[in-house]
Amino acid sequence: MLKRIVRAGIRYGLRRNRVRRVVEAELANHRVPLMEGAATGQFFVDRYGVNHPLDPDLRDRLKPGWRAMLDPTSAARPPSADELRDRARRAADKVMEAEQVVASLTGRSLAGRLLEIGCYDGAVAFQLARRDRTQVVASDLAQYYVVEQPGRAKEGDLAAQQAVLEALRERTRLTANVPSGAVRFVEDDISASALEPEGFDAVVSFEVLEHVRSPLAAFTSMARLLAPGGVGYHDYNPFFSVVGGHSLCTLDMPWGHARLAPADFERYLTDLRPAEGEQALRFYRESLNRLAIADLRQAVANAGLELVALLPWPDRDLAADLTPQIVSEVQRAYPSATVEDLLATFVSVVVRKP
Repeated sequence: MLKRIVRAGIRYGLRRNRVRRVVEAELANHRVPLMEGAATGQFFVDRYGVNHPLDPDLRDRLKPGWRAMLDPTSAARPPSADELRDRARRAADKVMEAEQVVASLTGRSLAGRLLEIGCYDGAVAFQLARRDRTQVVASDLAQYYVVEQPGRAKEGDLAAQQAVLEALRERTRLTANVPSGAVRFVEDDISASALEPEGFDAVVSFEVLEHVRSPLAAFTSMARLLAPGGVGYHDYNPFFSVVGGHSLCTLDMPWGHARLAPADFERYLTDLRPAEGEQALRFYRESLNRLAIADLRQAVANAGLELVALLPWPDRDLAADLTPQIVSEVQRAYPSATVEDLLATFVSVVVRKP
């Protein structure tokens, strides 16, 4: 009981901006450099003969919950009621931020007929559905969650995952306290969407763009789905950020997933992480694109959309860890990547259909 009260007090305090700023400043003063624990004598030698020192504690610092992705029991465990309430609060914050950005940059509100891409549990979709004069369609692909699961995919996994998502969304709806039927959930691939043309006033997504197979195809679909004058808002965790490998593909050296060419990355997993290699490789090949900021600009333009704003949110502390050598290694594997890509932990994008 005492632990629950303490956790509730911490969560409440961190939702107050003034308290959160104090905590963030204190953490910044005790920041651990990314390679603090690298003096282990362990190295990975890439195809160019470069010795990369390894820090086995790095993934714990960057992605502290990564082990849950590898454990079938943890991966299958439904979220608790507290976790669902936490997700609902974070979803409300995301929607509020998106509304503010879209309104300030386009003069439009997130109202009317809306499409959320990559909706997962529906937490954001249910918050959007609270808005007056708003209808929400929420799309996702159950296959994405099958890919990241531990073990080999089996016949029936896709249907089972769809059932899991349906049950999770109903629990999320009850937590959000919105009426049944407030959101229409559909299985749809935004890169080849079957939804109705010009049927939406806005298309939004949160932490999704880094996972679409073809960003150009996705933006082309969005352009087709948006009504004239419609807007899109997307924020995402880009591949080239220090945490862009997500839990499964974050290596034991900073920006390792981007510094190594694909063949070296696969050898790294085979040699150093054989127990999780198959699962991580599926995710690396099927669920992570290599979208740099320059590529994003080009995809939006080629899709016939107006780029209203592209906002990389950098982690300034990372500048102390980013060396010319790291930049050179990333650009050798991915020439379109820049320092801006490597320092941006999130990117927000606002587009408009002419």
